[in-house]
Amino acid sequence: MKKTLLIINLFLTLIIAFAFVGEVKCIIKAVKCNWDPVGKAEVIYTGSALTGLGIIVGWINIEDN
Repeated sequence: MKKTLLIINLFLTLIIAFAFVGEVKCIIKAVKCNWDPVGKAEVIYTGSALTGLGIIVGWINIEDN
């Protein structure tokens, strides 16, 4: 029983860590975007970072033209 709880806790910790890293990556990508002509990447990264969807979008590379 204790081994099962340990595995579940480890799995949940990994999911939370990946979500946190994804959100931070999304914020960093939003800051580093070329904001001269506001485009698709700026809108997606900023909106995702503000709404919490950055946990997924942070792992996706979007072209910044």
